Amino acid sequence: MRNTRRLLAAAGALGMLALTACGPASASGSSGSAKSGEINVMAISVLQSSSLSFPDESAAMQANVDTINAAGGIGGKKINLIVCNDQFDPNVAAKCARQAASDDVAAVLEPFEPYTEQIDPILQAAGIPMVYSEFSTTTDGSSPTAFLRDAGVPGGYASLGLGLAKEGCKKIGAVVVQESNNLLGEKWLANGAKIGGVPVVQAPVTQDQADFSSPVAKLASQGADCLVPDTLPQQGAKVVSAAAQSGHRLRLGAISAEFAAPQLAALGSAANGMLLTGQNYQPSDTSVPAVKAVLDGMAKYSPKVPLQDNFGIGGWASVTGLAEVLKSVHGPVTKDSVMQAAAKASYDTGLYASFSASSPPPVSAFPRAKNWSYLTWTVQHGKPVLKSRRFIPVPAGL
Repeated sequence: MRNTRRLLAAAGALGMLALTACGPASASGSSGSAKSGEINVMAISVLQSSSLSFPDESAAMQANVDTINAAGGIGGKKINLIVCNDQFDPNVAAKCARQAASDDVAAVLEPFEPYTEQIDPILQAAGIPMVYSEFSTTTDGSSPTAFLRDAGVPGGYASLGLGLAKEGCKKIGAVVVQESNNLLGEKWLANGAKIGGVPVVQAPVTQDQADFSSPVAKLASQGADCLVPDTLPQQGAKVVSAAAQSGHRLRLGAISAEFAAPQLAALGSAANGMLLTGQNYQPSDTSVPAVKAVLDGMAKYSPKVPLQDNFGIGGWASVTGLAEVLKSVHGPVTKDSVMQAAAKASYDTGLYASFSASSPPPVSAFPRAKNWSYLTWTVQHGKPVLKSRRFIPVPAGL
């Protein structure tokens, strides 16, 4: 199941960093086995393809590695980061995983990887841990080798349902693309809203839907006073515009990954008052020390690539989480020792809520997802303004 929910419309055809081939199917990445005294790690992610490019993600990962290495590395050992671009292709993603197994890397990072269903069996067979990676598919939620930084689509939409209920919504209307990942989002939106006693109604739309005036009107006629676009990236802004033109007063809500800064700026006043929820700070949260550290690190080591979305934040955080695990390894750094350390590690990157890998999962259906805490923002004049000053834990019984 592809995690299309996290594919931002902002991911245009942007230039990539100069990277050498990591091996499989011309996937992009920095290559080579670790030298003596280095720790070999692979990052597998969507970095560049004909339809999607996330240059700040790989730039943030490498900038963080450079920052750590410049400070002496991990116990005197430098991190050697191999970045494998899956080219938004499940077959290439699987080849990246086989390359990781062949290179016998100590760990794999997956800051944004929609094809973990193809990758996970290969890494499990090789005994390679996925450390501080995104919850991308339901496979990740139960994989014994996955050590997740967030709760992915379920966590994002559950927090949105909770947030809108707290904001006083009486009935939430969701414009939902009839695609498996969007339907999963609608399910968890309803789960979160249910705790606040708020029902969710949906208007189904297709992946190629262009006009959203009818589904917005349908939801308003059903009594919805709040509106959520649970759609593909290029459709979210159109839903917001349709709501603004509908004549109905509808409070808007979305997950933070749905609307990057360029989309909010383009919407202008149409997005005013929109509630955003998400599990990590955004690049605009410059008063947060950890966000400032990302900006400073990228300015020093990747000055030509701006930090512009959640993917860059996630890339930096994945490296920080890995570094915390590596610091707790006693003896040689191998995939086995990293696996053991990751199972006991406590994570605090400053960009996501702190949590322990050994703590009980808040949601039993996803035993590997330990972090469901979230933040909220309100959109004002085309910009997200942080509303919650600390992470909000989800209530029991979600």
